[in-house]
Amino acid sequence: MDTVTLTLAAGEVLLERLLEEGVAVTHECGGKLACSTCQVVVREGMAHLSAISEDELDMLDRASASASGARLACQAVSDGGEVVVALVASALPARAAGSSPIQLSEGAAAYLGAQIARHPGAVAVRLGVAPAGCSGFRYRVDPAHEIREGDMVFESDGVRIAVDASSLPYLQGTRIDLVREQLAQRLRYDNPNARQSCGCGESFGV
Repeated sequence: MDTVTLTLAAGEVLLERLLEEGVAVTHECGGKLACSTCQVVVREGMAHLSAISEDELDMLDRASASASGARLACQAVSDGGEVVVALVASALPARAAGSSPIQLSEGAAAYLGAQIARHPGAVAVRLGVAPAGCSGFRYRVDPAHEIREGDMVFESDGVRIAVDASSLPYLQGTRIDLVREQLAQRLRYDNPNARQSCGCGESFGV
């Protein structure tokens, strides 16, 4: 397991801070203690986190989490201090490979760069997901005129990409290409997080 070291402020939720740091922790229930997908192992600093509840213990038991220090990141609230967290395979650091977690092909970069140029004042491409489409989510690509609080900003092939923290786990590791179909062209998403996608290629399920 890879590890991440964080210095948390009092009141910070471990899951939220991991997402802010660009760590793509799966959280299918949205942090409502209805799943165990945000499971991590706290190697150091457990004393700086809230006590584990009976409900959290029950959920960890259902997930057969036997490792010492296992926690659900959505339930771990800090009282301030440093923690060292071990990540499972589905929650690797965004920059584990030493590059942007979202990659653009040369064609996609040129296409998106041209789109930004059409919007004076745009500082980046905003990439996100929204509930919609025939498979559950759809991709959103818009010009970003500002970098918002909580945005993660990356650069690929000279194009700045802004992603909000809630969208990042669904987009982690995605490669975007430009495909041409007769006289039309569209973006194609090679998304390792998508378990299913529709024929249009613009909506997906996780």
